[in-house]
Amino acid sequence: MKTDHLADRSRTLATATLALVAGMLLANIAYWIFPDVIGTYVGGFSLSAMSKTLNADILQMPWWQVAGAIVLSSIPLLILAKGLLALRSLFLAYSNGEYFSAESAELLGKVGKSVSLWVLACLLLTPVMSVWITFLRPDGERLLTISFEPSHLVALFLSASLMIIARSLCNACSLARENQQFV
Repeated sequence: MKTDHLADRSRTLATATLALVAGMLLANIAYWIFPDVIGTYVGGFSLSAMSKTLNADILQMPWWQVAGAIVLSSIPLLILAKGLLALRSLFLAYSNGEYFSAESAELLGKVGKSVSLWVLACLLLTPVMSVWITFLRPDGERLLTISFEPSHLVALFLSASLMIIARSLCNACSLARENQQFV
C-alpha cells in the first residue's frame, strides 16, 4: 500500500496550525501575566511588544489595566487565528484529497482576508494600546504611538496575493464544472 505523503504532510500542518493558534493566544496572555518570564524567552507579539518599546512596567500596572491590555492585544490575534483556522481546514481538505474545489478556494481566500484584517487591526489598535499602557503616567509622559512597518507591507502583499489566487481557483473550478457538463 502506497502512502500519500501530501495527505500526511497536510494532516501534520493541520495539527501544527492548531498548535500555533493555541500557542500564540496563550503566549500573549502569559506575556501580560508573567512578563519577566515570558518576555525573556518568547517576547511579545506586535501589540504586546509595545510594552517594552514604551518602557512600561507591567508588574506595576493595576490588574484592570493589564486585563485591558490582554483584551486589546488579543483582538488582532483572534482575527489572525480565524484565518489560521481556515488554513487548518484547507490542510484537512487537502489531506482528504480535495485539492481542486470551490470550498478549498474559499478557504484560501479567508486566509488572505484574515491576514489583511489582522494588519489593519494592528494599525488601528497601536495608538489605542499606547494610550492604554501610558494613560496612568504623569502629564508629559503619556504617549500616542502610530506605527507602520515594512512587515505590514509584506503581509498585505501576501494577503492580496492569496485572495487573487483564491479567486482564480474559484473561477477555474467554475470553468471545470461547466466543461464537465459539456462532455
